[in-house]
Amino acid sequence: MSSKKVEIAIMADIHSNYEAFQTCVCEARKRGIQQYIFLGDYLGDLAYPQKTLQLIRKMQQQYSCMFLRGNKEEYWINHRKNKDEVWKSGCSGTGMLYYNYQNISDKDIDFFESMPISKVVAFDGYPEFVVCHGSPFRVNQSMRPDYDYIDDLIEKLTTEMTICAHFHIQMDYIRNGKRVLNPGSIGVPLQSAGKAQFLILSGNNGKWDTEFLSVSYDVDQAIKQMDEEELYKKAPGWYKMTKHLLRTGKESHASVLARAAELYQAAYNDNHLLCEAGHMAGAGIPEKYWEMAIAERLQ
Repeated sequence: MSSKKVEIAIMADIHSNYEAFQTCVCEARKRGIQQYIFLGDYLGDLAYPQKTLQLIRKMQQQYSCMFLRGNKEEYWINHRKNKDEVWKSGCSGTGMLYYNYQNISDKDIDFFESMPISKVVAFDGYPEFVVCHGSPFRVNQSMRPDYDYIDDLIEKLTTEMTICAHFHIQMDYIRNGKRVLNPGSIGVPLQSAGKAQFLILSGNNGKWDTEFLSVSYDVDQAIKQMDEEELYKKAPGWYKMTKHLLRTGKESHASVLARAAELYQAAYNDNHLLCEAGHMAGAGIPEKYWEMAIAERLQ
């Protein structure tokens, strides 16, 4: 007896890109998909976060949806608990965190807090698989195959297939007999030529087939909304990085942050500058080092 056919749209890393999100949802609807798995990082880098949350709630009402927590959700959850943490507008390191936090409610954060960081997915007649944002063990642990810890991490996996997010690159690889997939990012994808990306997982006769999608959307409208909200004032460097990434699909926020931290650390070592936050996190990096890093990397 053959197994019942299953189709699931797997979407990740929306980062408040409502324009990309609604375009991907429309594509999935055209295909008649009724089941969705969301792998976290719903908000973060673009304008009007409540528009993204409204569409998520609508999806939740109309379809079978599973929601996983990403590292961005952890930021909002932890910030609510830690009243001493300083986020401020006008700062490239924390301006977007502050903007998003000002535009979400306790109800939204309760929703994020209810999400697991990983889950085993089971359908009758098909192999089980795990979904997560970072890894099944840590919400911010990347499963990129070129990381030095990946073999140790793969050894701990409990299913033959794991679907993760977090590093924003569409990928399907097998390591030590375990298969790892990343659907790419809807909101700020890397190596996508500016297209939004997601994955359709199809179950046919007891096995899983995959289709990676790259979808064109109105990038200019997404940037227009960023300008309407004056994100260039709220998080100057972060705005420039996001705009560049939307248009090109190149250079992640993390790589520019790492370079800004390197430049600041070099200046600290050479000139005995004090780190405002007492560590090398983005919050403590003065704007001039963001500007230097952006000038280097966004060419």
